[in-house]
Formats: sequence, C-alpha cells, structure tokens
Amino acid sequence: MWKKLALMILVLAFISVFTTPSAEAGSHHSLLKALAVGGLFAAFLPPPPPVIIAPAPRSYYSPPPQEYIPGHWEMAREWVPGAWERVWIPGHYDQWGRWVAGHYENRQTPGHYAESRVWVEGYYR
Repeated sequence: MWKKLALMILVLAFISVFTTPSAEAGSHHSLLKALAVGGLFAAFLPPPPPVIIAPAPRSYYSPPPQEYIPGHWEMAREWVPGAWERVWIPGHYDQWGRWVAGHYENRQTPGHYAESRVWVEGYYR
C-alpha cells in the first residue's frame, strides 16, 4: 500500500514538473526536474538484499583430558641448625681428687637433619 502511494506521488510530481513552464534556464525548476527523475528511477530499483548476521561458529575443540594426581603424604628432610646453651655444672671432684666449684659452661648442640611428614595437595598435570 505504501509503495503504491509513494509511486503515485512520484508520478504526479514528475508530471507537474514537466508541465509547468520554466521561468528561465538554470532555475530551481531544473533542479526539481532532476530530483523527480532520480526519484522515479529509485522507485523502480530493486531493494537491497537483506543483511544476515550469523552467530560465530562454535568451537568443538576440547582440551586434552588432564590427569589428576591426588594428595599424599611425603617425608621431608629439614636441616635443624645447632644451638648454644648455657648449662650449670654443679661442684664435684675431678679425676685427680681435687674439688671443682660449680660453674656455667656454654655447650653447642650440633645441627642435624630431621624428617617429618608433609601433606602434598593434589593437582592436575
């Protein structure tokens, strides 16, 4: 319905442009004539094709399956550094029979390795 109405209006405009006399050459009427002819041609051109927007293709790639390593206990060796401590030695007789008064001595305990159980969390490999 709208196309028929638009076409009738264009045809009437086209006829009225050519039937009215021009006042002088190069006036606004020549511009109107050109517009009317262009509109008439545009009315009979085929419509532009519809724009189809398709969604992006889906990816069917799946990553390779990962292997799960469960959590477990492990034995861990840790170095425990040595320490100095001040020890009270009470009075006593030495190996030659002489009396030795009580006194403090500084003693060092040597460093050593200690083993302990450590929990290792599970992970994917």
